[in-house]
Amino acid sequence: MPRYRARVAYVGTDFHGWQRQTNAPRTVQAVLERALGGLARASVKVEGAGRTDAGVHADGQVAHFDLPRELDPRTVREAVNAALPPDVRLLDVARAPESFHARFDARWKEYLYRWSRAEVILPREAPFVAPISPRAQAGRMREAAAALPGRRDFSVFAVRLSKSESGVRTLESVTVEEAGDELRALFRGEGFLRGMVRSIAGVLADAARGKVPASRARELLRTGDRRALSPKAPAKGLTLLRVGYGDGVRS
Repeated sequence: MPRYRARVAYVGTDFHGWQRQTNAPRTVQAVLERALGGLARASVKVEGAGRTDAGVHADGQVAHFDLPRELDPRTVREAVNAALPPDVRLLDVARAPESFHARFDARWKEYLYRWSRAEVILPREAPFVAPISPRAQAGRMREAAAALPGRRDFSVFAVRLSKSESGVRTLESVTVEEAGDELRALFRGEGFLRGMVRSIAGVLADAARGKVPASRARELLRTGDRRALSPKAPAKGLTLLRVGYGDGVRS
């Protein structure tokens, strides 16, 4: 069965996350599998590079799937997109080696979190940015973020970490940028625990507002005391931007 690799974009607002769920039929994975199943006239399983939470968006999610017969990748993209709802699209499709796995072969991922300090947020931007105080300062956010990069135990920022799951991850960088009314934090790492980026973003937002000291992220990593955590940042501000692989290809 030929294997395909696809770059997927979606607006997460009306999805219950990426992963297929029996009690939440509208997930990105389930919607893609239905559309591909119609094309293949058979059951198709889709595997993604990451399992984004409900309300989280993606510009560069990567997925793979097998089809019962070989089809031109462009034909696959166009046929599936015609069957998909407007809030999810296959941006491109390519043949992949039989051994390729979207999740296990991923070397790094990039997530972008966006806040807006505007008094009134444009309606077209509102689904993709979280409001923050006009007094929030990028400098304080950068100071708080400086403690995060490295190979560390990020368990304190995780949601429902299983007993067998290690909380150790490598966070390569956290880059804070200011663009007009917007504050943006770009996270790049080898992998992320569930809820990790939104939990960190909550701490960074509170540091930017002066609600917690800039040393709070460092303190959380040192103590693991979840009582010092800020509320998680809203899902709508987070987007999975890119996924990188060892072949030099990135989404």
